[in-house]
Amino acid sequence: MLSGIAAEPDEAVIRDGMADLLVELSGVLGRVAVISRRPVRYLDDMVPTEIDVVGLYGLEWRHRGVRHTLHQAEPFRSAVRELVELATEAFGAAIVEAKGLSLTLHYRSDPDLAPRLSEWAAEQAERTGMEHRPAKRSFELHPPIRRDKGTALIELAEDLDPVACVGDDLGDLPAFDGLDELDVHGVATLRVAVDSAEAPPILRNRADIVVDGPAGAEELLRSILAQAQAATGRARS
Repeated sequence: MLSGIAAEPDEAVIRDGMADLLVELSGVLGRVAVISRRPVRYLDDMVPTEIDVVGLYGLEWRHRGVRHTLHQAEPFRSAVRELVELATEAFGAAIVEAKGLSLTLHYRSDPDLAPRLSEWAAEQAERTGMEHRPAKRSFELHPPIRRDKGTALIELAEDLDPVACVGDDLGDLPAFDGLDELDVHGVATLRVAVDSAEAPPILRNRADIVVDGPAGAEELLRSILAQAQAATGRARS
């Protein structure tokens, strides 16, 4: 939700003004984080160090500017390198996004390729023990470690109330599940779906609020910031 839809993975960049907005939000809300399927290194220069970044669904993260990797994931680097080579040979470099600890096979530029990519990813997952995950116009091969946006959200939300999540992809559904778990413990939660031509209907159906694209998400966050600043001002007075 930080950027619009891009034709190529490397073309997705954070919207102008969004980085400053996140910092302002963190100043009044206490904790703001970006949870992504991208590697931390991809987001490192885009997201200010005041904001925690969780990459690859929680296999790596950045806290106070320092990068960390889940030690259980490290043994899978060699398997990922092999899969990247095989996928590049089979489908071409433009289809394959290497992420160090996982890889993504994109079919946005060629939707007819989706069945072949899915079949190939499923076969490789069975052979290597990696997980085959569907994502936005893509398929992922991920280490078989119980880490997703839901586990990341629950860890980041410790001692917070209320907790909100803004998402636009199938990978955000576990984060909504994490909010359901927090609900059970009496935490106030908010699920925001960012709508687009590629947004999965199930995400919209699970959401408390649906906004129109990244611009709508930014508008909502600015509204939350204004209300939080006003409430803080009233509390101080």
